Amino acid sequence: MRIGELSRRTGVSVRLLRYYEEQGLLSPGRAGNGYREYRDGDVDVVRQIRTLLDDVISASHHGS
Repeated sequence: MRIGELSRRTGVSVRLLRYYEEQGLLSPGRAGNGYREYRDGDVDVVRQIRTLLDDVISASHHGS
């Protein structure tokens, strides 16, 4: 799937998905035309990243 579809399926912006890729958290393949090609499993990876970040933010607001 392309980055726009991954964004729609996860609710994460395209810009943030590219940031995750820059940080090495996602490793999409590339189609012959250069477009990023994500796998179905990347949906779960993005959701896990968001859950972990949300937990960290929540903990920091509660002084933990």
